[in-house]
Amino acid sequence: RQHGKQYRADQGAMVILDPDGAVRAMVGGRDYGQSQFNRATDAMRQPGSSFKPFVYAAAMSTLPLRPNTVVADTGVCIGNWCPNNYNRSHSGSMSLTSVMARSINTIPVHMSINIGRAAGETHVARAAKIGRDKIVDTARRMGLTTPLTDTVSLPIGAAEVTVLDMTAGYAVFANGGYKATPYA
Repeated sequence: RQHGKQYRADQGAMVILDPDGAVRAMVGGRDYGQSQFNRATDAMRQPGSSFKPFVYAAAMSTLPLRPNTVVADTGVCIGNWCPNNYNRSHSGSMSLTSVMARSINTIPVHMSINIGRAAGETHVARAAKIGRDKIVDTARRMGLTTPLTDTVSLPIGAAEVTVLDMTAGYAVFANGGYKATPYA
């Protein structure tokens, strides 16, 4: 209410979990009297770049990658879809840590293809599909329960999820790699 107009936001949602999944705080909207719709548990939104850690988790469990592994930020296309980075350019070779910190868009798409290639598929679109299947499986095992729509843009966060689901999935990182199912 205090800064909503300044940031052009009239709704919001937030979930805070303990690493074991205990819900410490949840805000599902601005005014329960105006709307009982809980945006933290029911609203479906594209997570965008916040989905990329699930891609990297899948890639690191499949491919010989370490945080200091050097990867190339180059153009990539699957069919007629060619994602761009925010600045519409490529940064060349950099460590996986830098890729994650800079939220490069092309690398998660390359990762989806490389995961499929590691399974023996050479055709780009089929390899990317195998990779996306592995990414979805990894996200499921990490706690996402929302059905993830499989599109070529899934690795850069195009599938819709809830705030509660994303928070539960991220709890794995704080919980030593163990899934934490949210509970009240």
